[in-house]
Amino acid sequence: MESMADHKVTVEQLPNGKWACFLHITGHDEPVNLGREFKNDEHAENWLNVSESVTAIEMMIRKYQK
Repeated sequence: MESMADHKVTVEQLPNGKWACFLHITGHDEPVNLGREFKNDEHAENWLNVSESVTAIEMMIRKYQK
């Protein structure tokens, strides 16, 4: 099983002007939106330091690696 360290998370601006975190999973072409939107990139990056983001990343890894 792959660990979270095997995956990259990026912060990108959405078409609506807000920011979101995307998980890049090996074997999937499209990055996965982690489900939260933020008013700026700093808030999105700060969210990556809280346990909620870790849970979201783990859930997406399990969902997409079947």
